[in-house]
Amino acid sequence: MLKYLLIIALVLCTTGCSTVRSTKLFAPSWFGFSEINEGVYVDDQMPPGKREEFLKTLSLAKGRVSAFFGSLEGSSKVFACSTEECFISHGGVGAKGKAYGESMLLLSPRGLDVTIAAHELTHIELHNRVGTFRSWREIPDWFDEGLAVLVSEDPRYTEEAWLKATDNGRNAPELKAIGKATPFGKDNWQLSYGTARRAVGEWYLHAGRAGLARLIMEVKGGKDFDSVFNTIASIERASNPTFNPDSAKARSRLIPR
Repeated sequence: MLKYLLIIALVLCTTGCSTVRSTKLFAPSWFGFSEINEGVYVDDQMPPGKREEFLKTLSLAKGRVSAFFGSLEGSSKVFACSTEECFISHGGVGAKGKAYGESMLLLSPRGLDVTIAAHELTHIELHNRVGTFRSWREIPDWFDEGLAVLVSEDPRYTEEAWLKATDNGRNAPELKAIGKATPFGKDNWQLSYGTARRAVGEWYLHAGRAGLARLIMEVKGGKDFDSVFNTIASIERASNPTFNPDSAKARSRLIPR
């Protein structure tokens, strides 16, 4: 059965649909990928030295995600492209990397660094922990992306950069508009990713790792995301009423607890 599905995918791969092109990743050796470590694939054009460098980068990225969550439960295949042609032909469109649910990660030549790899691995880790498609689709885009920016420690999204881009917060979009009316894209990174990172960061300063684990567990169990998110924030805020989210501590790089 798999053989026939792959043949169908091969026929469809010439279409412009990125989702269809990504099906080639189910048969990597057919489409120019070599496995250089368990579950890690690179395109055949990547030089040996670059392959070793990428393995080190991936290890650091996994370490960053593991340190934040406390462990690394997600297990996905990672595909690294050394050319834009490789990335586009396998479903990449514009971005530096792309996570497919909890099973696969595709990185462009612009995304072969610790920050981008950790960002995409965070998506995979969150989706893996939440579980079923029905459950993880309940996670709003702003939280999914905000958490990924936070965990990856992306240096572009500082408090100062966000304040400048949003006129001290006055032009910041509503969270529910992020990914929709305010799309994720290079023309408004601070408005979308920056606002999402700030919201998740402030919540995490209250909730911590335990609160994040509780959020994941309850959403996985079928509870409403917004309700759980707000409840956890309220409980933690009440336990520390003197905490000032605008303090220097809140604006510094967040450390998991």
